[in-house]
Amino acid sequence: MAVYFDHRIEAPESSDVPTLLCWHSALPVLAVASSRGASGGSVDLYLQQGEFVESCHVERPHQPTVLRWHPSKAVLALGWEDGEMVLLTHPSGDQTVLPGTHTASISLMQWSSSGSRLVTGDQTGALAVWKVDARGRLQGNHLVKHEYNKPLTCCVFKPASPGDDVAMLARASVSGDESALDMFSWKGAPLKMGPQEGLAFYVSTADGKVHSVDEHCKTSTLLSVDSSIKKLFYLEKREALAVITETLVLSQYSLGPEGEAQEFMKVKLSSRSGQNVDIVWTDNSLIITAAGEQIIRLWDMERDENYALSLDESLGFERGELINCVSYCSGKEILAAGTSHGRIAMWRMVQPVDNRGETKAQWKLQTPTEIDGNVTQLQWGTSLNLLAANNSNTVLILCEHVMSAHFSQQVAAVQLTPTQLSITQFATGAQLALQSDIHTKGVCVTKDSVTVWNGKQVTVYELSGTVLRSTGSFPCDSHVVAVHGENLYTVEPNRVQIRTPQGTVKQLLTFSKAEGNPVLLNVCQSYLVVGTDTAHIRVFDLSRRDAKAHSNAKNLAEDIANLGALRSVKCNANGSQVSILISQVNGRPDHKVYFYDVEMDTVTHFDFFTGRPSSGMSQPEESEKQQSQGTELMSRTPVSNFWDESEPRLFVCETVPISAESSANYLDAVDVSVVTLFCTQEHGLLLQDCYLKPAGLQALLALDVPYYYFSCKPGERDPGLTEASATASAPPHQSEPSRGAPVQFPHMVSRRALRDFVGLENCEKTTRDAMLNFSFYLTTGDMDEAFKSIKLIKR
Repeated sequence: MAVYFDHRIEAPESSDVPTLLCWHSALPVLAVASSRGASGGSVDLYLQQGEFVESCHVERPHQPTVLRWHPSKAVLALGWEDGEMVLLTHPSGDQTVLPGTHTASISLMQWSSSGSRLVTGDQTGALAVWKVDARGRLQGNHLVKHEYNKPLTCCVFKPASPGDDVAMLARASVSGDESALDMFSWKGAPLKMGPQEGLAFYVSTADGKVHSVDEHCKTSTLLSVDSSIKKLFYLEKREALAVITETLVLSQYSLGPEGEAQEFMKVKLSSRSGQNVDIVWTDNSLIITAAGEQIIRLWDMERDENYALSLDESLGFERGELINCVSYCSGKEILAAGTSHGRIAMWRMVQPVDNRGETKAQWKLQTPTEIDGNVTQLQWGTSLNLLAANNSNTVLILCEHVMSAHFSQQVAAVQLTPTQLSITQFATGAQLALQSDIHTKGVCVTKDSVTVWNGKQVTVYELSGTVLRSTGSFPCDSHVVAVHGENLYTVEPNRVQIRTPQGTVKQLLTFSKAEGNPVLLNVCQSYLVVGTDTAHIRVFDLSRRDAKAHSNAKNLAEDIANLGALRSVKCNANGSQVSILISQVNGRPDHKVYFYDVEMDTVTHFDFFTGRPSSGMSQPEESEKQQSQGTELMSRTPVSNFWDESEPRLFVCETVPISAESSANYLDAVDVSVVTLFCTQEHGLLLQDCYLKPAGLQALLALDVPYYYFSCKPGERDPGLTEASATASAPPHQSEPSRGAPVQFPHMVSRRALRDFVGLENCEKTTRDAMLNFSFYLTTGDMDEAFKSIKLIKR
């Protein structure tokens, strides 16, 4: 489950009501225009956590009306109410004022696809085209100026037709193709190579006309509709133009080679019309509107379907809550909507396959993000998928973070909000609420402590009975932290630091340049495994006062083909095995779980694409059931892995279908399987169990016989599972110092008994060990040893 960290922009005191938002398409830089009423307005730039860029403050005695970033350069075009236009460069703050061409409020500014042209227009109908060089600098005065005598509303560039494939033509020419040879115009115009920048565009006016302007800046009227045009979209797949009017009539026009337009579709969008309708057009031909109603409406232009999405009170929305604005993130396939009650609703697109093998988009509503106020504007931006929200008072930048969770020594922590965690003590069944002073990006628990960090600071809380008390907090840039006893393990270039809870460095574990920088840490019992950015791993024994090397550095690239980077490394309870998940060179997750045998210095694997372990490993003759389970493991990818907290032979992982491996929300998928293996030197890898993860559960947190532990969504839990706090009678406790009244937390962790331990969940250690041996020998096919173990259980 994901949570969004919100960073309030660090606006200067002179700023007032934010009115416009604009993200750069490739850089994490947000432009915000603010109004001070009659005294004018300003434009400021902010970084991804809301940091104010002092050098880029622009202030005028008039209101800013348009913001448009250059498609690749850090150059922002600003339009003002009095007709002034400025190019602002980040981070230098250099300002270029465009020559005085407009005398009325700027209503549009639009860059061409590569940024070599800038189109500007105003409320009197004056339009100018400007030339810009490769560095984003203005080249002289405008190329042309047209007068349309009506306010200009929209502008869209027409993409250029693809260039000829020169290499293909050359091969054809050498082969004797005369027509291909003729296309090399040696004496005429040079042959176009590769995709060209489209310089022709369409511009609309308030009287319902659309004018076309060709690459030579000649203009002609293309079409006319009944009312003012609110939106213009170019449909590249169909070579068509879509027009939406103020009265919410949608028309589509096919565009001919001679510049003519032919209407082929016209429909009234069933929504409230008016100035406050927010309209979004997506790459996959969806039109989405929000008009201050309790729903948003969607029109699928390719399928000719329309439907509505509504809020759900069971997720925390309120009756009567209205949706003001929408924004769609194509990279994450998330639709965000801002409400009148200060919430941001997010629908994630899922595309299940129907009986005919076709996919049809469906939307799953997520738990809302609350920012207070009245959300009037939303905009997704940059490759980092940041979301900017205007709540009428300020602007907040929201960044997605997968909720942190950790289990160790019968204590579990699950993040609820950026600063709040739910702590469960399974020994007593008690739940505690931890309110952190930092936005938590990671958590690590032991039976005595809870440690949280955000990549800049680490804070340690002592867990004593039902009280959490801060025992240390220190600055630290480490993005991963591990804990063993009183020691904390943090990383920096080429070494691991062993610290006290107050941050004092007690010991350094150094890595050579070839071994790389530590980026992954994992502790199990008294062993620490470290993974580096050069795909090396090392295991350390933590049982003594000082950490000692338990293995030499292992370069996994020597044994694993196509290794791009380490995704996860986990150590078993006696330090004899390390499990590894990797990304391939192309960035895709590998279909295998790898196992490094520390003593033998060998690497083996289980391949979830074939459902088989690596060759050369001794396997007993498989039963029909094992063969059937092996089939269920095929065409899948591992996404998490854990060793049992105490039993060094027992390993578990989650897998998803290959089709879901790249999805950010794969753990919300229905088809997540939990696979348990025995791993030994003598028998290799043996499948012990495989089952589909029950609905209502999220991520696997740990395996600690006799239970698997899962995080679960609030209010969603499988009735067949044993709840973490089912026997708890005490209310949740607050960390000290207390911050307000106690909050009643929902169950956030569920546990499920292993198949062979159903009915034996409360057995003592002797019986548990005997049952484990029974399960192991049954899996290996050694019935004599299994029978001996059963006799111990039944004594």
